[in-house]
Amino acid sequence: MIMASDKKNEKFLKTQLILAVIPTFVTQLIAFYRIQKLINGIIIEVIIFFVDLVIQMSISWPFGMIISLPISILVPLYYVRKWTLEFNKTKSQF
Repeated sequence: MIMASDKKNEKFLKTQLILAVIPTFVTQLIAFYRIQKLINGIIIEVIIFFVDLVIQMSISWPFGMIISLPISILVPLYYVRKWTLEFNKTKSQF
């Protein structure tokens, strides 16, 4: 029973990370919604949007994109992974 739960949690984490890696606002919000952190996810996405906007305005096109794309992928990925592990841990306690 515990082994099946671990595999299910691992599959859930992989799905969440796939959603977070796709650099679109919608898929990343779906990942945040599934772990019940939608408001936090929206705040993170808005902050990332404005940081990316400032980078794009101050640095010319190809170089600004090289800097802003990893930011827009890695920051949500970090928080989705962190909060998914916490979500799985609290879910398994009940």
